[in-house]
Amino acid sequence: MAYNAEYQRQYRIKNRDKLAAYKKCWDELNKEKIQEDSKERYLAKKDQIKAYVSQYKKLNPAKANANKAKRKAAKKLRTPIWLTPIDFERIENEYKLAAILTKIWGEPWHVDHIIPLQGKLVSGLHVPSNLQVILGSKNCSKQNRY
Repeated sequence: MAYNAEYQRQYRIKNRDKLAAYKKCWDELNKEKIQEDSKERYLAKKDQIKAYVSQYKKLNPAKANANKAKRKAAKKLRTPIWLTPIDFERIENEYKLAAILTKIWGEPWHVDHIIPLQGKLVSGLHVPSNLQVILGSKNCSKQNRY
């Protein structure tokens, strides 16, 4: 058995590029399956994940606060000065709608930025036309992608 494990380790080292290309191709062909598996894993361990995140924030308050400040700053930087009071009211109404839907359905609803504020390729603005109210689970599975 040890010989087999060592052989496999050596094979992976020698064929790293070939295996990486195969994995990339497989991932491209199976995006939906990967997303579904990830969603199922999250739902199965939802309580454990929440407990871990809560514990992490308690043990690392500086990091948690830094991340919160970064998010708040990004939102502020991406809120244009040309927004009117009506635009701000529309934004506020999106957040009110999310709160109402959360109470009605008994599960969290989030205000999502369609084009993420901190995307890798493109960054959106914090404007009414870039907001949508969606289920929290969908928003979390979307992560920071457009």
